[in-house]
Amino acid sequence: MNNIYDVKGGTGGDSYLIVGDKKTALLECGMAFSAANLIDNIKDVLQGRQLDYVLITHSHYDHVGALPYLKEEWPNLEAMGSEYDLRILERPSALESIRKLSNEAAHMYSGEPIEEYKDELMKIDTVIYEGSCIDLGDTQIKVIETPGHTRCTLSFLIDNEIFYGSESLGVVSQSGRIVPAFIVDYFQAIESIIKCQALKPTVIYSPHYGIIDQELKPDYWQECLDVAEYSRKVVLHYSNLGYTLEEILVEYENVFRSKEYYVEQPLFAFQINSRGMISAILKSQAEKVD
Repeated sequence: MNNIYDVKGGTGGDSYLIVGDKKTALLECGMAFSAANLIDNIKDVLQGRQLDYVLITHSHYDHVGALPYLKEEWPNLEAMGSEYDLRILERPSALESIRKLSNEAAHMYSGEPIEEYKDELMKIDTVIYEGSCIDLGDTQIKVIETPGHTRCTLSFLIDNEIFYGSESLGVVSQSGRIVPAFIVDYFQAIESIIKCQALKPTVIYSPHYGIIDQELKPDYWQECLDVAEYSRKVVLHYSNLGYTLEEILVEYENVFRSKEYYVEQPLFAFQINSRGMISAILKSQAEKVD
């Protein structure tokens, strides 16, 4: 772990720099508004070395927002992500949505609009899949497909020991509470949790949180499963009472949006994700009945 550095530029987005003896890679790049701080933090660590790769778990604005600024700073930087995300970032509507959400987050966290960037820099250069390996020399990063949060969310296993998880597994708030974060498919999320547990990593990084203290949270994987199942039960309970999606959203927020989460995630982002999650649960239940 001596070659992994937390270089995030600000609130709301992860960025971990992995320095190999031959190549360097950034896991995630956080939000657009914090790009300048992110770049400064990376430079402080690299001391003149090149940033070679940036690895993206998925194409949401709080995970790819700083990508264009990184590519301006390091023109040879190779952005790696799923084939699905490559296609998403080719859509004008997705690029427009990322810019809009990035500006809303910037106003919330910094009070200023984001710096202008070129849409053509917001792209995946190389597609990576389950089992792909990024070679940094003395460090290897293996790609693990963990769908559930999006259709092709990725996680990463470093040297078969250190695991950087995706939001499909859930997100740990700063209070230590796990919050469900699957958006497109509940059952895929459950499969992803079980799959990652089987890897038996010695160190676990949870997105938007950091390292999981396994002495304080020895049942981390079971908690991820339990929270996902509980969220499903909450949604189905209110659905069976005849609540509309928007009414379920209100009840869902009362259960899962704690006080610290108001600071950690903007309300508009929470509601976008939660609507997707509720819809995914209702859809899977309808398919099960059919």
